[in-house]
Amino acid sequence: MSESFRYKLIIEYDGTNFSGWQRQNDARTVQGDLIKVTQRIFPGTSVDIQGCGRTDAGVHALEYTAHLEMDRDIAASELSRFFNDQLPKDIAVRRVQKAGPRFHARHNCVARCYIYYLSTRKSAFGKRYSWWVRDSLDIKAMQGAADCMVGFRDFVSLAEKPELKKSTKALVHAVQLVEEDGKLSVRVVGSHFLWRMVRRMVGLLVEVGCGRLTVSDIENILTTSSKVPQGHTAPAAGLFFEKAFYNDEELQRFISPIEAIGSGS
Repeated sequence: MSESFRYKLIIEYDGTNFSGWQRQNDARTVQGDLIKVTQRIFPGTSVDIQGCGRTDAGVHALEYTAHLEMDRDIAASELSRFFNDQLPKDIAVRRVQKAGPRFHARHNCVARCYIYYLSTRKSAFGKRYSWWVRDSLDIKAMQGAADCMVGFRDFVSLAEKPELKKSTKALVHAVQLVEEDGKLSVRVVGSHFLWRMVRRMVGLLVEVGCGRLTVSDIENILTTSSKVPQGHTAPAAGLFFEKAFYNDEELQRFISPIEAIGSGS
């Protein structure tokens, strides 16, 4: 059996024209494009690419982590250059480094961070990458509702097709709202996320900001099996996978400032 080599990839992509990360036979995906390009660069080479998690159709990524395993040894800098010369314009490989044979982008990941961009004014450039909310938003009420979402709990009400999941429980480390220059970002850090969970978190927060739901309503939704969130799924365009974490020290350094901001709100 030939020796295999593993590489850690940090990728960014515009998800507008993709049907998500995971490879599909009848649709364009990020994983599928990466595999095709790798096989084109190294014909006849055995290739496997795995990501740190799935992103939905239309969702973007800033620093998505994946690993590439193949039976070819090559300098990380050369591999990075090959990828960026050959990949389509909506995928870029930001960094490549050699990884140990046991490194796995998904299994070794201890936490993930998403950021959602809302626009509180019309923007000529924002439609592909944010959700324009026309109503005035009560940011303080939204942060109060966001605080209810932090902790380890059963997020069954926010899951799509929960019956297909072994578990609908997850640990949310932090939810932070930051408003600046007509834009509002919602950063969510958690152990992992269920299908459409983050988009429904954001959708519910917007309902609170608009005064159509209260913090008490959110608490009730999170402690019951509610159908309410299904009608409040934020558009995919505003969601970005921001970062994956592979050790607790790195995670704590990242969320400590978020927790400090939240405690002062």
